Amino acid sequence: MSIKPARTGRRQLNADKRMQAALSGGLAANCDGIDSNPVHKKLALTSVPAYDAMFDFWEAYERINPRADPRNMQCMKHIAEAIVRSTPGRLDEGGMATVKTVRVKVWTFMSEWQQKTNLSIPKAVHDSMVPYVTDVLRYEIPLWIKEKEPTFLTIQNYLDMEELLWQRDHHKYIHEGCRVDVSALLKMHCYTSARLQEICKAKYKELVCMVVWKDGEPDIIISFKREHSKGMADTFKKPKHPIYERLDPPPPLCANTLLFLLSIMISSGAFENHKTVEDVLSARAPKGRYQVLDWADDALDKPVFPEMSSDWPTEKIKNETSWGQQCSDWAVRADFTEGMGLHAARREALIQVDDGGYSLGQVMKYAGHRNAKTLVGHYLDDASNVDGTAAFLKTNPRRDLTEYFHSESMKKNPNLPHSLTANILDHLKQRQDYIDLSEQIKNLDGNESQTCHTDIRCTQFTIKLKSKLRNLLLKPTSHHTYLGLSHQ
Repeated sequence: MSIKPARTGRRQLNADKRMQAALSGGLAANCDGIDSNPVHKKLALTSVPAYDAMFDFWEAYERINPRADPRNMQCMKHIAEAIVRSTPGRLDEGGMATVKTVRVKVWTFMSEWQQKTNLSIPKAVHDSMVPYVTDVLRYEIPLWIKEKEPTFLTIQNYLDMEELLWQRDHHKYIHEGCRVDVSALLKMHCYTSARLQEICKAKYKELVCMVVWKDGEPDIIISFKREHSKGMADTFKKPKHPIYERLDPPPPLCANTLLFLLSIMISSGAFENHKTVEDVLSARAPKGRYQVLDWADDALDKPVFPEMSSDWPTEKIKNETSWGQQCSDWAVRADFTEGMGLHAARREALIQVDDGGYSLGQVMKYAGHRNAKTLVGHYLDDASNVDGTAAFLKTNPRRDLTEYFHSESMKKNPNLPHSLTANILDHLKQRQDYIDLSEQIKNLDGNESQTCHTDIRCTQFTIKLKSKLRNLLLKPTSHHTYLGLSHQ
């Protein structure tokens, strides 16, 4: 029996008929066959390992304390202390973990224990654990209150990385097409605020490419849908971002995302009817309208940014962890001493959008956030962009001050020595040219201290030899072999 809406407005079947319809549709007459277990929200795939690790910890704890029960306040406090003391620190040389790290671990433990056992930890016990970690264990253990300072990929830092990539990057990529890929990937992070998996897992069926008209000229635009947006698996309303050809004023070509995306799409044979650059650039929409450039059927499920082999792009989705490490290595080669996490690009993107006069709702949609507190609590910098001096003195406010400090957050050092790994340095020291130069320098240094300290020519010759040795270590042609950074 089916229930169909009445044709006459809001009239519906009475309650008895609706109940009969439910029974006819398969509803059991009573609840005897239904379990009494609470239903928990399904974990995101990326969160499963962390939660599983905490349940493994519980099983190890239970083997030592067979009668343990986290529902008991004393027991839960003891478990929390065990978690704290077993968590290594990364920011502090003394090995102390941070309050934030262990607080999250304790919360994760309680959540996973409840989900696996189908039991509930009393609210009083559950709510006591955060202050217990923050206000008690922090001083007893002790714990480190400091957190890692956030970094920001500003325009200046971004241009430094692009300049290195295209002008003086001697890194040996597995395929030269990787340069186009990594440049396009970084721009996508900067211009859309998308996270790692949201870009790496993108497929052609999630993009729409079309030709439109802009000021009487054809303009190619792409809509990028973040199908794998974090925390939004249960909704079809995923963030979408426009990527377009005609920027005003036009930036350097290295900053135009569409140029790089088109090269990737054409080389992958992604378009159904447009196989060459000429085909794409000659496409025209009817005046005042648009024309969609359809994807080839066999391209719909292909990744936009696949893993690259030494011969050609593969059909494997790019590994997000690998891409994050490659980008950090790229930042190191651009003289940013601490590398770069790609949240630096996302942070700066959200700050610029927030400063751009957009409404909070628009910023949240752009960020893929559901909670307004996330933007302020995790992304906006502590440095205020309000010019208090100008406000007090009633002068023209400046908008560029915080950007300099954001740029500095990535710790650029032009004199950063790109040191060699120990095994490669040992191999280099066994080369005859290295041995000859080292021996000449050693002999000259000894003679100089005895007889040549007033001989300018002798000193200059020593300097030249040392310069040759330094160039042997750092010359660009040797970076392919000797730079101790991971390959693409």
